[in-house]
Amino acid sequence: MRSRATVKRSVVTVVLLLTVTWVQAQPTPRKGDSWQEVFRNKKGTVTALWDDIEPFIYLNKDDRLEGVEYEIMESMKSWLQLKYGIELTIVWERVGAFDSIYHKVRNSPQPGVFGWSYFSITPARRKEVQFTLPYMPDLNVLVTNNLEPMYASSQEFTGRLREMRAYTMAGTTMTEDVLSLRTNFYARLPVIYKEEDYEVMRTIASDSKGFGYIPLSVYIVALQKGIKVKRQNVLSSRRDGFAAIMPQQSDWKPIMDEYFTSELFRMKAGAIITRHLGSEVRDLVFENVQESAPALDLVSLEKEIVTKRLMDTAVEVQRHRSFRNIVLVLLGSAILLALALYNRYKTKQKLHAELRDKNEQIERMNQLLKLKILQARMNPHFLFNSLNAIQYFITGDDKKASLQYINRFSLFLRKVINYGDELSISVKDEAELVGEYLWLEHCRFHDKFDYEINVEPGMQGAMILPMLTHSLVEEALYRGVLNLHNGHRGKLSVAFRKENDQLIVEVNDNGSSRVQAAAMDRKKGLINADETMLERRIGLFNARGGKQIAHSRSVQQEGEVSLNNATLEIPQPLFDKA
Repeated sequence: MRSRATVKRSVVTVVLLLTVTWVQAQPTPRKGDSWQEVFRNKKGTVTALWDDIEPFIYLNKDDRLEGVEYEIMESMKSWLQLKYGIELTIVWERVGAFDSIYHKVRNSPQPGVFGWSYFSITPARRKEVQFTLPYMPDLNVLVTNNLEPMYASSQEFTGRLREMRAYTMAGTTMTEDVLSLRTNFYARLPVIYKEEDYEVMRTIASDSKGFGYIPLSVYIVALQKGIKVKRQNVLSSRRDGFAAIMPQQSDWKPIMDEYFTSELFRMKAGAIITRHLGSEVRDLVFENVQESAPALDLVSLEKEIVTKRLMDTAVEVQRHRSFRNIVLVLLGSAILLALALYNRYKTKQKLHAELRDKNEQIERMNQLLKLKILQARMNPHFLFNSLNAIQYFITGDDKKASLQYINRFSLFLRKVINYGDELSISVKDEAELVGEYLWLEHCRFHDKFDYEINVEPGMQGAMILPMLTHSLVEEALYRGVLNLHNGHRGKLSVAFRKENDQLIVEVNDNGSSRVQAAAMDRKKGLINADETMLERRIGLFNARGGKQIAHSRSVQQEGEVSLNNATLEIPQPLFDKA
């Protein structure tokens, strides 16, 4: 048997091992000097708690910290050295989750502990922690699965909540926004929690009934990463801004406020945010985001990001035979565009030579030349608008629809380029061009409107300026029927008829009135470039003297629906024989 002394030594050894293990398991106290200590000693150490979320704060490919919040905090050291001669050390401590950082800062006994994880300033949090001044605005946008339609109103989306699932991060304002929807509209809405923002968006991208709230800046970065979700133009939420947090008893608040209002911070913050978010996103976040919904600039930026992502993957896509035609069409389109621009240049040179030989016709020919140049300038506008539309079908992985759309787009493009160098074309050709354009747009918005094109018998051979009708059709579509709400379906009709030896072109729609559309554009600071182009072309034609093209509009109100009419009266024949 073992001796009593041996047993006693064994018990003591076990107790010592357990004691050492317990001591080692205790967390090392964080270094968090007060501002009073740092100011008195001209040096000190604070701790910054963080969690990985790009572009705010994250580890780069070299395992080095970077991001908007990291650089803002680090730049404070330079400011303290410059103004107060203080040597400050910042210890960056990674914490596993967003809400964990918040609880550790809230409960910290040390005043010099900061939390960085794009915290939103809210009244409830102000009761538990202190905030620095905001370094950027805070806007949460509603995102859904890419297969969901674009909802025209908040009521249309909330009516669908019974069929949907919400995804969010615990302890965030995104959760507050989701729970607000559940409280106000559907109490049985399922809410599933994820660890971080990008996991939320990836889950929504894979769940056809998924949705959630995401900060605008994180949403833009997610688009650049290739996460395919759809931003809805409804139910966005705005708060005071993003800021760092400190314990309630911290005395760092006044000096942090002084730093955030300093000239050095204003210079550095703009450069930091531009470096990590880009100047376009910076301008969007700071200037162009309205309280009700993101501005039109955000829609343009989204299209640029998605289009760039499509082009970046074209090399891989061409390896698959089913997508080879996409690359060929894009390449062919670029070649055709280059040929069209070269052809325009050659035409301009030729017309200038004729003007030198016929001085008596110089003013008349100059007007014709300007008309053709304006007309040719429309070609790139049509091309890039149509190329942007291709992204909706490709990102939807519908190969058959994508190829069918591309074939019809190619036909449309050839006609635009062929007619771009003509001073006039037949009504038959103009009607076919408008038909191709409306077919392409109807593919994108098939649930929004119907259309019809009527050519009166005997008018197929009448002449018209190329693509003159297109401007009226595009205006009726984008400023009329696509602005309809409350479940109304748009109706657009185009008619070519004869009246008193004139060609009458009528475009009718039941969309919102042009007065309402113009008021919205003025509020947003926008100009209808297509309408300006139309009026300039008509003005150039009429400046030649003699025959005139007349342009008129009218509107009738029937209940909630506006019946809009745009009419062109075009003389026949269009040009006098030389």
